[in-house]
Amino acid sequence: MKLFKKSKNSTPIKELLSFNGKGISYAVERINGEEVTLGKSGAITVTEKEIIIVCDGKEVFRCFTKGATMSVLLSGNGCDIKGSDQLGTRRHIVAYYNEWK
Repeated sequence: MKLFKKSKNSTPIKELLSFNGKGISYAVERINGEEVTLGKSGAITVTEKEIIIVCDGKEVFRCFTKGATMSVLLSGNGCDIKGSDQLGTRRHIVAYYNEWK
């Protein structure tokens, strides 16, 4: 008897689209265990093919939806995004929402 579901390699597109239009207060990238601030005051845009984060009017992150994973943080005040950019580099971004729920 199996108690847990098998882990998914990527998040379904329907679930990814639920993050579209979320306002964020800031976004950070995790590199080798350290967090680097990408920008403040922005939004998340999700299309059928790409996930895009814009902060301060500049694009700070773009990755393909194919193979991407996106989930809400346990605290509920942001989301965790992992995906491959146009160069094929796997990136890990954490975006914190404007409002807490």
